[in-house]
This record gives sequence, C-alpha cells and structure tokens, in this order.
Amino acid sequence: MTDDAEAAFSAVADELRVRILRELWDADDPLSFSELRERVDVQDSGRFNYHLGELRGLFVEQTEDGYDLRFAGRKLVGSLHSGVYTETGGMVGPQSVDGTCVLCGSDLEAVYEDQVGKVDCTDCEVTIIQTGVPPAFVDGREDDLAAAIDGYVRTTSRSLLDGFCPTCSGPTAGHLAENDYGPQAVVNCERCGISFSGLAAWVAVDHPAVLSFYDDHDRSVRDTPLWHLDWLADAEWVDGAAGDRATVEVRLDDERLRVTVTDDLAVTAVDRAQTD
Repeated sequence: MTDDAEAAFSAVADELRVRILRELWDADDPLSFSELRERVDVQDSGRFNYHLGELRGLFVEQTEDGYDLRFAGRKLVGSLHSGVYTETGGMVGPQSVDGTCVLCGSDLEAVYEDQVGKVDCTDCEVTIIQTGVPPAFVDGREDDLAAAIDGYVRTTSRSLLDGFCPTCSGPTAGHLAENDYGPQAVVNCERCGISFSGLAAWVAVDHPAVLSFYDDHDRSVRDTPLWHLDWLADAEWVDGAAGDRATVEVRLDDERLRVTVTDDLAVTAVDRAQTD
C-alpha cells in the first residue's frame, strides 16, 4: 500500500492539479481540454497538459465528451470540502447539554476541538461520546453542537454495524468485550485495522424491535439524544459473568423490552412484557 499511496499523493502535490480537480467538480458536464484549461486559467498549453496527464487514470478520465472526475477524484475533492485535510477544526464550546450523565446524573457539556467532538460529564469526567468529526459537519451547527455530535455518531455507528468502515469503507466485524462499565461492543475494520468501541447497548439503538417499541409509545428513539437513553448504561452479561451474550433492557411507561446481544453483535432474542 505504501508505494500506491505515495504515487496517489504525489499526483495531487501541486496547486495546479488541485485547481483542475476543483473545476471538474464544479462543472455540470465533462469539459473539453480547452474549456478546462480556460477555467483553470493556464496560458501554457504544454504545462497544463503535463499536469492533467498526471491526474489521468486515477483521479480524472477522458471520455468522448471530455474530461471528468473518476470516483477517486470525487472522493478527494469531497474530502477537501470536508476540511479534514485543510482545517484544524478550531474549537467550539464547551456548551451545556440538555440532559444528565447516565452514570452519575450530573450535568453534561459538549465541546469540539481539533476535529474531535465530545459530550462529557462535568462531575465524574466520564466521556459519554467521543468521535472524530470533520469541520464541515460542525460548520453551521455551532449553536447546537451536541445535536451535531449525536447525529454524526449515529451515522457512523450505523455504518459500522452494517459492516462498512466509515474510515476506509472496508468490511467490519464486531465482538463483545468487558471493561469497567460492563459489556462493550467492539468493532474492528478488517482492511485498515481501526477499532471502534462503545457500550453494548449501542447495538440495539437502531434495532427494529427498539424502533417499534418507541413508536408504540409515541416516541422516537432516533430523535432522542443518546445521553437521554438511560438504558444504554444498563447492559448486563447473561448469567452475571463476562461471556458471549449480553442483555439490554429498555423501559417505557408500564412496559419493558429486553433484547439479547451475542458475541458477534447480533440481536438474537427479543422479549417484550408489561411491568408490575
């Protein structure tokens, strides 16, 4: 991968080549050689042709209609727009969060710094949520930072549990693990090797049984901030000892829903009943 990566980054290590990619991104249709050179504003045809040639193949393709971005080119320009490679992300917050810590009941605050978004407890100093967030995702959402972080975590979590790494798009596989807060869900990417972890109950947030349970009680789990879901901290190992199954119990009004999460992070049993 090292040689391929070096060649790919070398191909865009020039301001003119980046301008070419941006102009193709902004164009509604493929551009001819002369149209593209005019938009990039390069007088020397030979110089322009050389730099365009360095992009052809991986980032740019030449068709009968002219030059257009390949998938890799669109991903690259999209990353530039996200600010991941061009902005430090600055700092937003800390901002108070409407909700309390699911572990100790204290106040929460949200902060975004150096491309990392967090929701922390102000007392026990436990981090409720922490994730890398592109600057573009926060831009325009500074007044409701916590909601932006919550939304980004949910988006990436769905990708992970559906088997796609949000970092490299490679396949993922998960398992249960133990830490000081009980059963944990750990997901590893089989391509890039990155690892993600969270409370085991995280697996159930978007499960159809939980979605239906909330809907039957005239509520929406997807519209409820993660830190308002007090059941996220209540997962327990089956039989009370760390093993290959954990249970998650959700209570709403006079009813409870219990789901079982297996070691490969699949929900295999659903039990719904009235509470006393």
